[in-house]
Amino acid sequence: MRASLRTLSLSFVIVVAMGLGTYSHAQEAAVEKAAVQAEAAPPAAPAGYKLVPEDITADLNVSFYSQYIWRGYELSRDSLVIFPQFTIGYKGFAATAWIDLDTRYISGDDSTKEFRLWETDFILTYSNSIKPLKLNYTLGWIYYDTDGWPKADTPSKNQELFLTLGLDTLLKPTFSVYNEIEAGQAWYFQLGASHSFAVYKDWSLDLAGYVSYMHDRSHLNEAPAHFGNFHDGNISAGLKIPLTGNISIKPNLQYSFPLSSGACRELKRTSVSNAHDNGNGGNNNYVYGGIILDLAI
Repeated sequence: MRASLRTLSLSFVIVVAMGLGTYSHAQEAAVEKAAVQAEAAPPAAPAGYKLVPEDITADLNVSFYSQYIWRGYELSRDSLVIFPQFTIGYKGFAATAWIDLDTRYISGDDSTKEFRLWETDFILTYSNSIKPLKLNYTLGWIYYDTDGWPKADTPSKNQELFLTLGLDTLLKPTFSVYNEIEAGQAWYFQLGASHSFAVYKDWSLDLAGYVSYMHDRSHLNEAPAHFGNFHDGNISAGLKIPLTGNISIKPNLQYSFPLSSGACRELKRTSVSNAHDNGNGGNNNYVYGGIILDLAI
């Protein structure tokens, strides 16, 4: 009996010792794992602050184009134009700086063709969506600062407020309204659509187009006392080619054309070509394009 008790006691001691050893080993492993995780974790930010807000986005976009066409207006001729654009966004809000660099800008007296920073725009927007309705919207403000309309060479400044509504459906239709608030009364309405087709791996063929209506009583571009009619249309096709996860290149081709007889006269009268051919030149429809480089930061 004593031998049995001794054996049972010895067995109990061995089991307890093994249990304590196992617990000690597990505890040491947990401490070691916690130490490794602590070393791998980034340093803590001060209370109430974030090191880098995860919702911040940034994008750098540079376009190299054969011509500067804006809402049907010809604003450059026989020169390479470069459009750098930088956007930073946070939780739906975004701020954008856009620049027009004309590599052979024609001066007012036609005597020189020089590299010039012709336009600088600043844009503030807020974008959001109403998911049950598949509706997205953007509210924005644009500040334009240019060296003046064709041959005027007089700096001009103007501002617009705008609203864009879009539907997340087939052809992604959008409707935009722009209202001039500094240089007189002007409204510009634009109805657009777009669609992308997968063509090869992650390459896509992007097609887009829009038509517009303009009601203008401003004094921009030496406009007549009143213009109210369908204005310009534009169609485009581009092949977007991702180079890395956040860099892409896109050859893009566009065609701009007037939508009414009044727009034909307006767009020709205010074109760079007409201004520098003493009123005997000009055009009102244009085929142009270029390369767009995009870096999502």
